[in-house]
Amino acid sequence: MSIFPSMKVLVFAKQIPDVNRIDYDPKTNRIIRENVPLSMNSFDRKAVEEAIRLKEKHGYEIMVATMGPPQSKDILNEALRMGMDRAFLISDRKFGGSDTLATSRILSAFVKIVSPDIILMGKYSLDGETSQVPPEVAVFTGYSFKSSISKIEVEDSRKTLIVEHENERGLSKIRIPIPAVLSVSEKINRARAIKQDTPDMSERIEIYDSVKLGIDLVGSEYSPTVVTGTRKIESFRNVEMLDLNAEVYDKVSRIIRENREVKSGVDLIVLKDPGDKSDTILGVAINDKRTAGEISSKISQLANEHNLRATVFGNIDPEEESGISCHDYYYLDTGSNEEFEEGLTEFIKLKKPRYVIFPSTVDGREIAGTIAARLELGLTADCVDLEIKDGKLIQYKPAFGGGIVASIYSKTDPQMTTVRPGMFKALKPENPPKVIDVRNTFRSRNEVLENTPVPSEYMPLGSSNLVIGVGRGLKKREMLKEILGLAGMLDAAVGGTRPIVDMGFMPRQQQIGLTGSSISPGVYIALGVSGHANHVVGIRYCSKILAVNSDPSAEIFKFADYGIIADIQDFIHRFMNYLNESGPGRPGS
Repeated sequence: MSIFPSMKVLVFAKQIPDVNRIDYDPKTNRIIRENVPLSMNSFDRKAVEEAIRLKEKHGYEIMVATMGPPQSKDILNEALRMGMDRAFLISDRKFGGSDTLATSRILSAFVKIVSPDIILMGKYSLDGETSQVPPEVAVFTGYSFKSSISKIEVEDSRKTLIVEHENERGLSKIRIPIPAVLSVSEKINRARAIKQDTPDMSERIEIYDSVKLGIDLVGSEYSPTVVTGTRKIESFRNVEMLDLNAEVYDKVSRIIRENREVKSGVDLIVLKDPGDKSDTILGVAINDKRTAGEISSKISQLANEHNLRATVFGNIDPEEESGISCHDYYYLDTGSNEEFEEGLTEFIKLKKPRYVIFPSTVDGREIAGTIAARLELGLTADCVDLEIKDGKLIQYKPAFGGGIVASIYSKTDPQMTTVRPGMFKALKPENPPKVIDVRNTFRSRNEVLENTPVPSEYMPLGSSNLVIGVGRGLKKREMLKEILGLAGMLDAAVGGTRPIVDMGFMPRQQQIGLTGSSISPGVYIALGVSGHANHVVGIRYCSKILAVNSDPSAEIFKFADYGIIADIQDFIHRFMNYLNESGPGRPGS
């Protein structure tokens, strides 16, 4: 039993619609929610499960809360029946229309009342995918924070946690001081089923409104982000079925070559001199060179169009990276997100940029959410396009699994967004930027104990314009070696569907889909992928999709541009033989 038996764990959960059942009325530009089933966000259910396990191991008091309308009681009842001790509904008409910043303010007011030692949440909600509420709650409450947690251990000898943190590069073991906010990943556990004879517990739910919380906040007025419109993104494509003959591999090679080059950095960009009185558009470069090149290229284009000064703040060594396009590059030599957050916050206060663009990576989302809360700014997550109109940064954000795209702007300056990797073409700067070193005077509360990288044969999903996806058609683990061999010949990243990852065939970082990564390469090759909706939402923004499946009726062909009916092992062997014979001119050369 823990020496801290009085410790309390609070889970924040959210009730969401089934994103695969959301419809859209093009006549009214309205999202249709009527008769769509509601349930607990799956990541939040794992947070509930983890709280119950902490109770079983340490005897902690565990609580669950949700903010929403009265029907949100359903997920609280579910959590109580799973094993939570107490449940709270945070509900008030005043809170309607709250964006992530307003929601975080309201939840933080509740935190100050119940004073938990550990706060758990899912890493994001499947209807919005922002990842912003956990870091913003941490800022407003003064708690330490880490996202995407796959393991939690309590150090009884000191008020600290040892957590396992997942990001695109691998796993990190980190010591974090309590009190702490943690967002949990898919990998952390398998949530338990509720026993059939467990009674209804709705009467145990306690309700908190604005008066009881002691917070006079109108959600729609406090929220700095404004949705100006929505449009539907259709997943279905007109598939061209290719005959499996000797010429098909020439065709496949042309598809790869032509479409991966669309997003490759082959064009030059020349930055104009905007003058001394111009506003600044700021790009953030954190740990990932490829995404840094894409963001810097986009801000350079916007700078040329709107007479702005393109500036990048980052931790990527300028002597190792020549692909960053901007007028000025401010370099902070640190591998710590917490130190980077401190440095960038001070930089924004000093330089007062008009717009700030972050990468929508695990690190980028942590940093963006933290800074948005510190400066009380609007933030839009995971955007797929940006434009500036009348001084406003119009941000196009997917929601509900990517099937709907909303156009959003912020009422606060600087206007901030995170952008999905792979959406912008990386351009080569004609001239290098002016480099300014930023002194690191900050220290992190979190202590990194160990880093374990993803095995070297798996490149990050966002690091190649060609991704090979593997589904249940992979009959034997041994076939994966052949697929990795093919990927090596093509300079491709390899990912998988959730069942492939759950079976331990490849690292969790390589999962593509609703509870994995959304990808947007020039070409996606789906090998033995059935086409389940939870996977398809992760590939909506691929430029071209080639599906190989032995089942002529496989759903994946509805979402592909090209289809081949073939045994995937036979396809792989024949394609590798073709590539060996074609030599230096092959697609991966």
